[in-house]
Amino acid sequence: MVQTGETNLESPDKTSRRQWLCLTGAGIGLALGAASCNANEDTEAEKVLKQGDKIDIGEKGKEIVEKAYQLGYEYEKKYGGCAQCALAALQDAIPFVAVDKDVFRAASCLDGGATPTGVQNCGAFTGSGIAIGYLCGRTREAEFKGSTEVSHDVIRKVYEHFKEDYGSVLCKDVKEKMNADCPEVVGKAARWAAEAILSEFTNYGS
Repeated sequence: MVQTGETNLESPDKTSRRQWLCLTGAGIGLALGAASCNANEDTEAEKVLKQGDKIDIGEKGKEIVEKAYQLGYEYEKKYGGCAQCALAALQDAIPFVAVDKDVFRAASCLDGGATPTGVQNCGAFTGSGIAIGYLCGRTREAEFKGSTEVSHDVIRKVYEHFKEDYGSVLCKDVKEKMNADCPEVVGKAARWAAEAILSEFTNYGS
């Protein structure tokens, strides 16, 4: 369950998510011990995906993408906060994206371009980027470890959709183009991000 104040954005199928993380971890050669597979959702950790990693999702690609859209739309309409809602939609729709409450909380101030003027990035775009970076980005250890190349490649696919539909990723431009229909913006951003993630790390679209 992802918590925000007194409201909750509930993650469906918690048990199946844990099982999926265990199975997919083994499938791509990642070491997920029995302890992490049996841990509660607060401590459930996801291994960083790298270029060439592939996860078998069977024929569920279209279903996952549509679920990302629907959850993004519904979460934004009910709770507001475009960055958190896009992030939560991706956490809850994509079985191999862990539901990390701390990452969700970190997105709290990023809605509406994170400024009073809206001249910065749309929160739905930023929230999608957080999910992507968490999944396949660089980690912080004794030294910064890994590469940012794959995460940049994936988020730029989302950017291309924003550019094509709205002409920009800036909050004020997107709102003007969409007549401030933020639920639709969040739904579409989550869909585009899900498509980009699945295209990179699964058999989706191949």
